Amino acid sequence: MKPNYSMRIAITVFVSTITTATVFGGVVSEDWIIFEDFVSGAECGIINTSNAELISLFDTGEMVIVSGADTILPDLIVTSDDFVLYRGEPSGQVEFVDDGDGLPAVFWTTLIGTVVEVDTFTGEPFDSGLLPEERINTGCDACDLVDNNSLCDDIGNGNGGGNGGGGNNGGDNGGDIFIPLPSICGVGSIASIVMTVFAFPFLRISRASRIR
Repeated sequence: MKPNYSMRIAITVFVSTITTATVFGGVVSEDWIIFEDFVSGAECGIINTSNAELISLFDTGEMVIVSGADTILPDLIVTSDDFVLYRGEPSGQVEFVDDGDGLPAVFWTTLIGTVVEVDTFTGEPFDSGLLPEERINTGCDACDLVDNNSLCDDIGNGNGGGNGGGGNNGGDNGGDIFIPLPSICGVGSIASIVMTVFAFPFLRISRASRIR
């Protein structure tokens, strides 16, 4: 019987694609970033999109989907000034905005203020066309969603364990105001056109600062 090389190649490519694109299940073993709203004092670790909830790892900035099985998306990075990069291209920002319930929540938004929709397998961002006030029941405390994380065991320190899991809706800690400087990436593909929407040149002041 002749070996089915085409089947082997197909299986190899499929497995390689999964391995390089994402890592599944119980992958969060380090602190994640907690964002503080200097307007309300809220502290949240969850980053909301139109279709998923994510966190950003403290050391690397890599984003992790935590709605469902935890999935690291290594192509998505939150920078130190809270911009989001997808494969090195500017793809919006992370900021506090009031949601549809009138509560402060961290959203991944385009620079025109609409909420990002994310491909939960590749991490590719799209403009959902939705505004933050159209989202209700948003997440805040990452410990409600992160799978089996020891950082969430010690919840008595106000942050839910280390930097991870902050969900404080009060407080009076201040934060820095910064003005994002958008950049427009090149055109020539659907992805770059979408990125241009994310980098649309309107300046908006962010309410978010980080608790380090």
